Amino acid sequence: MKRLILSTLAALFAITLNAQNRVFCEIVEMNAPGKSVKVIIDFGQKRKRNPKQQSLVDESGKSIHFNSKIDALNHMSSLGWQFLQAYTVVHGSDGDTHSKIHWLLYKDVTDEQDPFDGITTKEMHEKVDK
Repeated sequence: MKRLILSTLAALFAITLNAQNRVFCEIVEMNAPGKSVKVIIDFGQKRKRNPKQQSLVDESGKSIHFNSKIDALNHMSSLGWQFLQAYTVVHGSDGDTHSKIHWLLYKDVTDEQDPFDGITTKEMHEKVDK
């Protein structure tokens, strides 16, 4: 009897695991240090020439500014996103360089869930308005 129960539980656990998908995103700080933090978000969508189209906005389409990088990460965490890795990319050369921090995040969702629930980019907002 114990084997039957354990087998059933193992099968249910495997089915539950198969029903979840892991989705990823990358967020990048867009402004110079010392100011409020504005980020763009990349879900793997086709990119526009203007990266500002991927900036986070509120329901009215106004850009969301964060107090710090950690504030931005806490915002994404409150939406169910988990931190995976951070890396820095340095742009420019010969003393005229600047760096951008990139954060990789993930979220496990079921087929019924919208992984982007609670997130609106400027591009998404403009498509809804049309």
